[in-house]
Amino acid sequence: MAVAAGALALTLGTTVAASASGGGTGTLAAGSGATLNSAPQHGRTAFSTADDTAAAGSTWMFGIDGRDSAGNIWDYPPNAKGGFGAKKRTGTDLGGATAFFKINSANTEKVNVYARFGTQLRIYGGSSSAGTVVSSGWKGYNAFVTPGNLGGAANPDLLARDTSGVLWEYLSYSNGSFSSRVRVGGGWQIYGDLAGFGDLTGDGKADIVARDSAGGLYLYKGTGNYKAPFASRVKIGSGWNVYNRIIGLGDNNADGKYDLIARRTGGALFFFPGTGNAAAPFGARQQIGTGWSVFNYLF
Repeated sequence: MAVAAGALALTLGTTVAASASGGGTGTLAAGSGATLNSAPQHGRTAFSTADDTAAAGSTWMFGIDGRDSAGNIWDYPPNAKGGFGAKKRTGTDLGGATAFFKINSANTEKVNVYARFGTQLRIYGGSSSAGTVVSSGWKGYNAFVTPGNLGGAANPDLLARDTSGVLWEYLSYSNGSFSSRVRVGGGWQIYGDLAGFGDLTGDGKADIVARDSAGGLYLYKGTGNYKAPFASRVKIGSGWNVYNRIIGLGDNNADGKYDLIARRTGGALFFFPGTGNAAAPFGARQQIGTGWSVFNYLF
């Protein structure tokens, strides 16, 4: 996919004017006893009169979080222009966690952060919430993606890939727990990154993208049926092996279409605006940061 670098640049940690609402900040204690005082910073592109309910036609945008080599978690709120605002440390001593992801499980502005320690999956969310074990048996997964609602329930869902390449789906509940897993399919070990949050094609169904080792980027359109959540893949780009992390964080420029964030191996961070067009779901990339290689985990 031929894309040209954009003009917007943001150096790591630089503050930019924010036009989206922010959540809060919190502090995580060491290891499995961590606490999160409030949800990570995020926002909506439209609001209803009810504080915790997304307005009709609104889209979600989320900040980006990174863990550094010292085990600190840094949160950057969205600025509604495709980039992120000033960083704030929200966690410490999280070096023992082997995976992170986040979901607004109840379709509200409350974001739950999940961290895996060994076989245990722990949840952190809400005001002065201590980390709680969701369940065990999560060690066998090497990739997680939170694409949104795949059709099985009203809440956003979770995809997890195991070490043999099988992709599994978990429906989420508003209390932050998950259903029993449903097998999506095998052969997903060919992909280095799975990403996406929301509808990337304009049909109202949540989609994902996947990058293979040759740098090909593939679109898996959502079907709206959680028992068979994706149509056959369609190649939408090449050369994506220059990126070592691809993430879907919602509608980051507040235009009503869902976008993509990608980090190059040298640490440059790029924003790919969504188009809502299945044939070409992303527009030309815009560089929004440098120095992001300091993080060993982005989510």
